[in-house]
Amino acid sequence: MALPRKFLNDDEELLAELRPHWIFLFGPLFTSIGVWVAIIAIVIVWRNPPGWTNYPFLILALIPALWLLGRFVRWRSYDVALTSTRILVRQGILGRDTVQLRLQRITEVNIRQELIERLLGTGSLVIDVQGEDDSLTLEYMRKPAIVQRVINSQINEIVGGGQREAIPHDMLPFDQRGAARRTDPRAETGQYDTPPFGVTTPPAPTPAPTPPAPTAPAPGGPSTGALPFEIRDRLIELDDLRKRGILSEEEFAAKKSELLHRI
Repeated sequence: MALPRKFLNDDEELLAELRPHWIFLFGPLFTSIGVWVAIIAIVIVWRNPPGWTNYPFLILALIPALWLLGRFVRWRSYDVALTSTRILVRQGILGRDTVQLRLQRITEVNIRQELIERLLGTGSLVIDVQGEDDSLTLEYMRKPAIVQRVINSQINEIVGGGQREAIPHDMLPFDQRGAARRTDPRAETGQYDTPPFGVTTPPAPTPAPTPPAPTAPAPGGPSTGALPFEIRDRLIELDDLRKRGILSEEEFAAKKSELLHRI
C-alpha cells in the first residue's frame, strides 16, 4: 500500500518507496511447495486411499497456503518511504505501526548481508540514530547499497549542502513509476546517458558558423570580379581611352553597354 499523502508536510516531498525483497516470501513458499509435492506423491503411490484421508490431506495443503497468503499480505502492507526530511516505516495488516526518523538524526547507515543475501541482491540496513542506543534495522531491503547511497545523498543535501542523487526508477513512489516509464523510454532498458552522481556533463560543442551564401550580382551592374577576363580588360581599355579624351562619354557608354549585353 502506497504512503498516503496525509503523512507528508506541506514542504515535504516523497522521494522513494520500497517493499521488502521477495526473499521475505521464501519460507512459506518453499514449505507450501514441499507439502503439496509430498501430498501428490502419497496420493500417486497410495493408489486407492480411503475416503477419510481426503480431509487430512486438505488440511495439510491449506496450512502452508494460509501461511503463504498471510506473509504475502504482510509483504504488501510493509512500506519504507524516504521523503526529503524523514524515513517512514509502516507495517501491519489490521493495526498499523508507523515509525518515523528524521534524516538529521542519522549518524551512520550500514549494510548487513549474508552470502545468500548478496547473491539475491538483498540485505539489511542498520541505521544508527543520534542519542539512541538501539539502531533501526530495515530487513529484506532490495539493493541495499543503492538505498544506502540515496539516503546518504539526501542527508548530504540537508546537512552539507550537497546535491541529491537521482532516484532510480524502481525506487520511485508507487504512483509515479508508471508515469515515469511512459514518459522516459530509457526506463524500459535501464540505459541512461546521464553521468554518475558527482560527475558533471561536458558542455556541448559549439557548432561552426555557417558561411554566408554568395549573393547574385544585381541586374545590369555586375561586379568586376564576376566579369569574364576578356570583357573586364576591354572595359579597362575603353575607360582609359575615355580618360585620355579619345572617346566621348556617349561612345564609352554605348561600348560598355554592348560589352555587358554579351554576358
